[in-house]
Amino acid sequence: MKIKPEIKERIVEAANALVAEGNENPTNEQVRERMGSGSLSHISPTMREWRESQKARVVAALEIPSELKKAIETSLSQVWTAASKLASATVEKIQQEAQANIDAAAHERDEALNEISRLETRIADLLTLEHEQGEKIQKLKSDLDAAQGENARFQTELAALSARVDERNEQIKGLKEELKEARDDNKSLQAELVNIAKESKK
Repeated sequence: MKIKPEIKERIVEAANALVAEGNENPTNEQVRERMGSGSLSHISPTMREWRESQKARVVAALEIPSELKKAIETSLSQVWTAASKLASATVEKIQQEAQANIDAAAHERDEALNEISRLETRIADLLTLEHEQGEKIQKLKSDLDAAQGENARFQTELAALSARVDERNEQIKGLKEELKEARDDNKSLQAELVNIAKESKK
């Protein structure tokens, strides 16, 4: 991933500021807090480069300057050898600490990237589920509308049958049976509509 120069500059400035305050090995999280915001996917690789440059500066600082080499005589060689050994041990310790920080930063980066991937997958699953549920709800609404239309038609037919009862007394018995059947059908339909309505609210 290519990181913009201005972002890198902000990260390095935050790290240098922490070092100036006495924090020799600032963590990625401390740098992000110092910046006020930032992505670990930007901070981790930039801090890795920064730590490598810090390590190189330490090594360079511990090298014997050319002027000092010319000035040192045999009488001072033993003193310098002892100091060099001590410096080398210090450099090795710093390198080990830097490598530990690099490994920790790489681990933090991997964890952050894995978490991002997990969240992206979860979001995609939720969007798919939302779409599927939306389609189901729409179908249930359509079914409910159709059932309500059918019920209205039955109600109209029932009203027409009731009006004809007054005009056809000779068919009262038959019409009563038909009316009873129509009402039973209507009750079944209403129960079905109630179930559909309950399902649509889930």
